[in-house]
Amino acid sequence: MKKSTLFLFLICFIWAIPQSFAQKYTRNKQYTSVGGSINAMNYFGDITPSSSFTSADVRFTRPNLGAYIQHRYTPRLSVRAAFSWGRLKGDDFISANPTDVNGRYRYVRNNHFRNDIKELSVVGIWDLFENRNTFLRRPDFVPYVFAGIALFHHNPKARTPEEDGRNWVALQPLGTEGQFISGQNNPNPYSRIQIALPAGVGVRYKLSSRIDLGFEIGYRYTFTDYLDDVSGNYPDMAALRTASGDLAVKMSNRTLENIAANTGESREATLNRILNDTGLRAITYVGSDGNLYETVNGYGIRGDQRGKPSEKDWYLVTGFQINYILIKGVRCPKFR
Repeated sequence: MKKSTLFLFLICFIWAIPQSFAQKYTRNKQYTSVGGSINAMNYFGDITPSSSFTSADVRFTRPNLGAYIQHRYTPRLSVRAAFSWGRLKGDDFISANPTDVNGRYRYVRNNHFRNDIKELSVVGIWDLFENRNTFLRRPDFVPYVFAGIALFHHNPKARTPEEDGRNWVALQPLGTEGQFISGQNNPNPYSRIQIALPAGVGVRYKLSSRIDLGFEIGYRYTFTDYLDDVSGNYPDMAALRTASGDLAVKMSNRTLENIAANTGESREATLNRILNDTGLRAITYVGSDGNLYETVNGYGIRGDQRGKPSEKDWYLVTGFQINYILIKGVRCPKFR
């Protein structure tokens, strides 16, 4: 089943199933609300300070904006459909600690990215305090939990090297891990449309008869390891050049760049110190196409580790919501 078909099916299921529970909750007590959110986004993946799935660099916290419509079905259960936009970001040059083993590996690797996430989600919200009355007599303070499904579009980008102008380019079309190389055991191109599972906790506070202020923390578990365009191993650089061009080679292996492309700062002194301290060294080899390739031993040759494919990428959305209850009679359409 295609991801888009599965997503639409689950939307219908999540939105329609509460109808069966709503029979004991009279219609005049059900209500619809609309709202907006201002959030912060953080990313967990291969370009973070450590390999822990909880590792994140708060310096790369970026904004997220959202809008939603929500319907109350029962004393505890609501369903919310939302759209949001936000940005994820990471950079080995900034996050990696060159004094520890994992940090040295990441610093030498020298990858970075930014990724704009456009997310459409449907979640069920379960209030811990119920309200069997109308919205006018709802509790002043309500903690809740939520879970659901989301469809999102992403497009990881990175800056080109200093000599190429440090321009932002999309990475998926380049196939930096050999996705477009034929005849080898390489990963398939990843889709820029993916499914995520949102889940989290929140609280709402009643500001007035129709307005609530909320605070929410929600994880998004994804089924892709390419939010940052880093997952598995380096491909054969000669084959990558043939399949995707010179720029793909430069964006795949960035170990010997003296200037950190994302910031424009020099990394030469720290890189040389790591190479001297660890026994790593810059090497030159002849590729299968007869061209010379420069890299650091352990990086940039087919099969060398570039990421950690066993763990999928996550992102976290944390922020405030303002919720307005619509006038009586404005309701979501039924599924028949």
